[in-house]
Amino acid sequence: MRNRFAQTGFVWLLRLAAVYAVAGGAHAKDKPLVWKPIEEALLRVNDAPPKDWAAYHAGKKNDPLLLQIGNRFLLIESHNRRVFELDASKIGHKTGELLWSLSDRPAMPLPTSDWTVDDIGAAFVVKVKLDAENALVDLQLPHPPDVGSLPQLPPSQNQDRRRER
Repeated sequence: MRNRFAQTGFVWLLRLAAVYAVAGGAHAKDKPLVWKPIEEALLRVNDAPPKDWAAYHAGKKNDPLLLQIGNRFLLIESHNRRVFELDASKIGHKTGELLWSLSDRPAMPLPTSDWTVDDIGAAFVVKVKLDAENALVDLQLPHPPDVGSLPQLPPSQNQDRRRER
């Protein structure tokens, strides 16, 4: 009998945890993400650099990306091969960063084709054609330096002298 009460209590605890997880996930989904600028990125639209643009990412990964060209904002989901045009009024600005929630993503992506998503060694490349405008977007994002692969420096001469004494 005691075992049955323990099992029932455990089942209720699991149900409560599941409800909390679902409710907590919905709340976190509505919270705007902080999108940080990607330094030293390169952008060309139809083989010409736009005058005013910036690329942003919300974490350490480059998917999804937020691309600002003038007053226009595009969400690029390179893994799913989709581009969404975002409502600029739903994007917050905070000293060099943007605030935007994934829950504000439009339902329908823009028509696109000719996708290229590749790692070319020094950079991560996303190329996509926006079909309605016949515009080829070529975005290159540099890889962060891998400090783990740097050669170790030999000890300085001062350190060698201390060891000899």
